[in-house]
Amino acid sequence: MATGLRYCPVCSGGLEVRPAGHPASPHPVCRACGFVLWQNPKPSVDALILRGKGRDSEVLLGRRGMAPGKGRWTAPGGFLNLGDEPEGALIRECQRELDVTVLVCELIGAFTDTFAGGEVALFYRCELQSGEPRPADIVDEVAWFPVLTPPEMAFESEQKAINALQRRLE
Repeated sequence: MATGLRYCPVCSGGLEVRPAGHPASPHPVCRACGFVLWQNPKPSVDALILRGKGRDSEVLLGRRGMAPGKGRWTAPGGFLNLGDEPEGALIRECQRELDVTVLVCELIGAFTDTFAGGEVALFYRCELQSGEPRPADIVDEVAWFPVLTPPEMAFESEQKAINALQRRLE
């Protein structure tokens, strides 16, 4: 829930947290105009970039150089911006974080996480199309790991996605 918000962004009336929506759940609602400041999970896209076949596959990960999860491993990805298509955003995020171009192959699944106040992360299986993976932006190291024995992941949704991928490879 957003904290510290006191005034409506539409009319400057006072906000109060009360049930809104169907089914009703607590959200800041303007006492004057009824505007609801929805506190929904944020959508994101993440890539599990694989090389190899089946149970011998490896996954490309980056080590986070910043909090949260500093020093743990993460899949490249990020939040969707208004107007983004998931696959296009995923290609952009892989370029930004690992300096590579990927081919987006298939949706592995959607997994929830508490990161950034709530997230629904769409994980895709991808293949490296071009570029030599290197650390960029929020990662300070990149490495390939056996998909069946990955390192400690930075976020719960990433571990859920790897678990789902491992089940597919069995």
